[in-house]
Amino acid sequence: MKRRRYILLLVALLMLTVQLRAQQGPEATNGIKFFKGTFSEALAQAKQENKLLFVDFYAVWCVPCKKMAKTVFTQEEVGKYFNEHFICLQLDAEKGENVDIAKNYKVVAYPTVAFIAPDGKALSVNTGAMDKDELMEAAKIAAGESVSFEELYNKYKADNNDLDVQQQLLLKAPSFLQAQEGMDADKWVTRLQKLYKNYVAAKAPLKLINENDYRIILTLEGDEDKEHKQYMIDLMNDRLDDWMKALGKAPAYYIVEANDIFAEDMAKDGNDKYKEYVEKVKNQYAKAYEVVGLTGITPYEKAKLYFDALFNLYKNKDVNGYVKAMETYFSKMENNLRSADYGKAAQNLYMAAGKSLKAKDHEVAIKWAEKALAQEDAVMDRVNYMVMIGDSYRELKNYGKAREYYNQAFAETLRLENMEMPQAMLQGAIKQKLSTLELLEK
Repeated sequence: MKRRRYILLLVALLMLTVQLRAQQGPEATNGIKFFKGTFSEALAQAKQENKLLFVDFYAVWCVPCKKMAKTVFTQEEVGKYFNEHFICLQLDAEKGENVDIAKNYKVVAYPTVAFIAPDGKALSVNTGAMDKDELMEAAKIAAGESVSFEELYNKYKADNNDLDVQQQLLLKAPSFLQAQEGMDADKWVTRLQKLYKNYVAAKAPLKLINENDYRIILTLEGDEDKEHKQYMIDLMNDRLDDWMKALGKAPAYYIVEANDIFAEDMAKDGNDKYKEYVEKVKNQYAKAYEVVGLTGITPYEKAKLYFDALFNLYKNKDVNGYVKAMETYFSKMENNLRSADYGKAAQNLYMAAGKSLKAKDHEVAIKWAEKALAQEDAVMDRVNYMVMIGDSYRELKNYGKAREYYNQAFAETLRLENMEMPQAMLQGAIKQKLSTLELLEK
């Protein structure tokens, strides 16, 4: 009997081992073999072996980082190339000394991968998740096996009419720019923005409709030059059927997001030109807004309700009108609502009216923020909503409830144990609010 139990246990353990190996994938044998040690030790190893250093800057909460580690770094082709050409290191960019290292290489989002020379100089810094082909291309450029950004720029200067060279140059621009510093960075931004606009003009409208050019538009079309962004979304909208045939719904969402941002900025500035953007929802951009897929309310009704309410609040400080309009908005949106909709509504009350809010307004803000909190899982947003509720209770002189929510917010920050900088900043701000509360209670 004991022997039978032992055999069954052994079989179960073997099955578990197989399952774990299947879940882990081929990383242990076929993927990238990452250096076990610190950044300085990895850099020393790179010097010793006369190799470049590849660094994967990640955060433990970053889902794209985990996906890239599981689906890209584990591939045999990737592992073979990287293990041969680089010393490879993974750094939790929000832990200990890694925070300063990440800051030195201008890591501002995750994932970010960097190729670094043995003397510590960044050759390229790439922000955002990459697939196998993108990562391999970046690696081959760093290793000198593919055309570098500088070589492409020289080709462009020799023949500034070659659109293929320009496309390659603009695709490589984001990672190149991130590795630049000071005046060099400013100089290259100016050059590349001019090149980008000329490139778009030369290929518009039909030759731009492809995956690579859409990627260029997403990364280089900033919000600073609103006139050019308006030109870009109109260009897409005029040929939206062609864009969606080539790339699916993404270009339509791009138009919707850009138009909504224009309308919101105008409404918050108290500029009644926001109405022009609202009208575009049912006229010029109607086809793009169809992709949003609302139920029970049209995109135009949604936009008009929301942006009219926002304009009235920021322009006229009409809190009562805003509250009434937003309650109508919430009732008509029903199943389309997200937690962020309630959170934004409450936050706009604070931002537009601030100290002029009355007791009944704070009660509304609390109700909205609590609805947002009940549906929200993201720690940072939960902390924000808890602090907002605490602030309203403080203004209502209900110091006990204010303290309760501030303490809840502080406890929530403990879930950010691997995000040391954001955690410290949030905890410092909450402690300050608690200290102010003590003074008010005396």
